[in-house]
Amino acid sequence: MAQSMYEIRVAGTVPEEDLRDMGAVRVAQDQVNTVLYGVADQTALYGLLERLRALGLDVVEVRRVPDLSLGVDEAPEPERGDRA
Repeated sequence: MAQSMYEIRVAGTVPEEDLRDMGAVRVAQDQVNTVLYGVADQTALYGLLERLRALGLDVVEVRRVPDLSLGVDEAPEPERGDRA
């Protein structure tokens, strides 16, 4: 079984300088959302969620997905109707 990671969907865009500070997180733009990939554990997830909240960003969805070590260009298509 593949290891899991977390995917976080944020309404709007995350400022570029903040994305650089988030380190290992990969990003994909999806219409008016930003999708962050690569959060490997709950400790990192909670830290990232707190950071996004401090930036005033609206987190739309958080879900656990298989870690397929995909690049941003190969990121999976978002599933419609699977919202938190």
